[in-house]
Amino acid sequence: MAVTYVNDIKTNISDPLEALLWTEFQPVDVVLEDMFQESRISTRGEYIRYYFLDSDEESKHSDGETRNYTMEIVYYFDTRVFRTGKAFDEVYSDRSERLKAVLEQNRYHTSSGTYRWTTMTISTDPIQTVEELEDIEDEKTMAQRFEVTITRSNFW
Repeated sequence: MAVTYVNDIKTNISDPLEALLWTEFQPVDVVLEDMFQESRISTRGEYIRYYFLDSDEESKHSDGETRNYTMEIVYYFDTRVFRTGKAFDEVYSDRSERLKAVLEQNRYHTSSGTYRWTTMTISTDPIQTVEELEDIEDEKTMAQRFEVTITRSNFW
């Protein structure tokens, strides 16, 4: 008997998360990448990167499972585009708080009338340089990192 396979991560986590962030922050790039890409920062002076860190099974059921997906979402800001004071007051704090608010408002999420996830937990790192955050030498771009865990059950 053939196994029916559905890519739950792409369909129910990655694509809806990307669409949610793009809708809120367009025209800022929202990309699935594992680390900072300097070329992306040069176009608009900012971009959002998300990447999956881990996935673990919370419970197994006869008709599915409940799984936690842990990912990082990082908002990057180019310090060469904005003066330091203005950058913090009007860009870093404003956009970081807005991103956090968008995530918090979507702890439970449906899209296109379909259930996607039931729970989201969010932890926030301090604003820091990419050099500090990702150990990239001489990179002064600033970043705000959010670690997000999304819980999804495929039988709901």
